[in-house]
Amino acid sequence: MPKEETKEDINEEDAEDKKKQQLQDLKSKLNKEKQDKETEVIKQIATRDKLERDYDEDILYVTFQSSPETKRTIKSRRPSQVEMMTIMRLSAEAALYEGKMDAESLKRMVDIYDRLPELAEKLSVDKKLDKEFWTDKVSFSTLQNFVTEVIRVTQQGTGPTQDEIESFR
Repeated sequence: MPKEETKEDINEEDAEDKKKQQLQDLKSKLNKEKQDKETEVIKQIATRDKLERDYDEDILYVTFQSSPETKRTIKSRRPSQVEMMTIMRLSAEAALYEGKMDAESLKRMVDIYDRLPELAEKLSVDKKLDKEFWTDKVSFSTLQNFVTEVIRVTQQGTGPTQDEIESFR
């Protein structure tokens, strides 16, 4: 003869069912949280990739004097934060030491100007314009004009250029 279920047995089954349901709800909640976190990480990675791609594709056309009567245009990358701060530090140091004729000041000026070809190489899109090119194939004033113009174009922003403004007048 089958045993009759008592109220206690039914309550135990209900309690067990309730525990199973709570465990299942908890697992479901944890899975959802995990998926949300994974989705957020994917979005962050995608955003970073997009920003890095935007940076790589941000090309400047830098027009500068290569000689008193000649202007040239070179494609350049927009300087990164580190590159821009390096250029500004070098410029500030050069201004500090310029005109002084003591041995230490002259040594510092050589060190400062020695770094410009490497910066120009990093900023130039054309890989043939390497450090050797900027060191041996162009004048110092051409190198200086290029770096100075990169700074000016970078700080100018994305608005209309001076030539465009003048063409509207």
